[in-house]
Amino acid sequence: MAGLLHKAGRYLFGYDAVESKNRRQPPTGRLRSEDKELLPHQRRKLTSASRDIHRNFTIAAWAIRKHLDYVSTFSFQSRTGSADLDGRIEDLMDWWSRPGNCDVAARHSLPRLVRLAEERRTVDGDVFFLKLSDGRLQAIEGDRVQTPTSGLPQGVLPTEFVHGVQVDEAGQAKGYAVCKRPASGADFMFERLIPAPYVVHHAFFDRFDQVRGISPLAAAINTLRDTYEGFDYALAKAKVAQMFALAFYREAVEPLGEVTGEDADGDGTPEKDYQVDFGRGPVLLDLEPGDRAEFLESRSPSTEFLAFTQTMIQTALKGLDIPYSFFDEAHTNYSGARQALLQYEQSADVKRHDVRLMLNNLTGWRLRLFIADGLLELPRGMTLADLRWEWIAKGIPWIDPLKEVNADIAAIGACLASRTDVLKQQGKDFFDVADQLATENEYLDELGLPTNVAAANAQIVEITNG
Repeated sequence: MAGLLHKAGRYLFGYDAVESKNRRQPPTGRLRSEDKELLPHQRRKLTSASRDIHRNFTIAAWAIRKHLDYVSTFSFQSRTGSADLDGRIEDLMDWWSRPGNCDVAARHSLPRLVRLAEERRTVDGDVFFLKLSDGRLQAIEGDRVQTPTSGLPQGVLPTEFVHGVQVDEAGQAKGYAVCKRPASGADFMFERLIPAPYVVHHAFFDRFDQVRGISPLAAAINTLRDTYEGFDYALAKAKVAQMFALAFYREAVEPLGEVTGEDADGDGTPEKDYQVDFGRGPVLLDLEPGDRAEFLESRSPSTEFLAFTQTMIQTALKGLDIPYSFFDEAHTNYSGARQALLQYEQSADVKRHDVRLMLNNLTGWRLRLFIADGLLELPRGMTLADLRWEWIAKGIPWIDPLKEVNADIAAIGACLASRTDVLKQQGKDFFDVADQLATENEYLDELGLPTNVAAANAQIVEITNG
């Protein structure tokens, strides 16, 4: 009795999650850093797998592009409070954003560099920007940063590195070992060790002591690959099902129709070779008793396969927090689509914050160079630390413009929202819009045209004295 009570108590009290019941894979019990969970050779395999599925599977490529559409597009706005200074800073940033001025390879503009950096972070786990002394950027893809087996500077030990990142005792990055990709089957060759202050590391982190980023697609790779392969198998099966296949089941001794085969085995009996031509109109088969003929067919793909594939796609998209209604617009109604969008916006805003941190780092560095080169003169008493700017994320169109515009107007009228916040959700700057409206009204005034604008329940009216 005591033994039974002890056994029962073991399951009534404590955590079932740690009990091995031979019905599922038991936990390993190993507690390691995330960088130890993904060893260098495993990181290569994961990067290769994620790049391969991005390269070949339409749904994976679409999901990544959709993620980039929401996360990686920003516009720059200077916020110093001085119209002249803001204009000068914005002009300089616009000049720097051109491919020949910001990209050392002169291929990509700053917006495209940012989009590609977020793409590499999503697929590879992280990416690096090297800030050059002439104000340009050199992008370094994550697979090129790794701990080399030889070639490190004298006095620098491989044990100081974690996946190519030289760290101190506190785990802070001191330098990055950049390697050259092999021309053949050889290993990566050490190229140079770059001090950390010159590098911007853009990565996905999940743990405090994590040194290198890991792709959020890692949990979805197998699901995406299985779905991709399932499509191929289903398509092959569907192609076979489109072909006519007539099967004869014979019990009679006499052949059906005229025997056209040859004596293949040499026993003097012609082989039976039934040929039916469906291209000559209706065909009559006069079969012997006991014989039957039927078409082979396969109901492919089945409804069960389609339903399971839908579940697989839904599961895979969760790797990037993308709702299924983005993939299948007819999957839900307006309310469901809007609720899914609002939830996705919350997750996207967290990822945008990481991109803003990268952009703010690059902006401060580039403005410092503009000041040092004499291209940007600050008012007396003002320093770089006094400058203010903002990277505004690209907004999304209204799903139902009339309803949402009226709701925004009501919120502004009730002092529950500001014009700045409402326009920022659309990726616009309130001050730019106000300046444009003032310019339009001034131009209409000169032409003697009315400046009143009536739309739905909103009316913007020019107020004049008297």
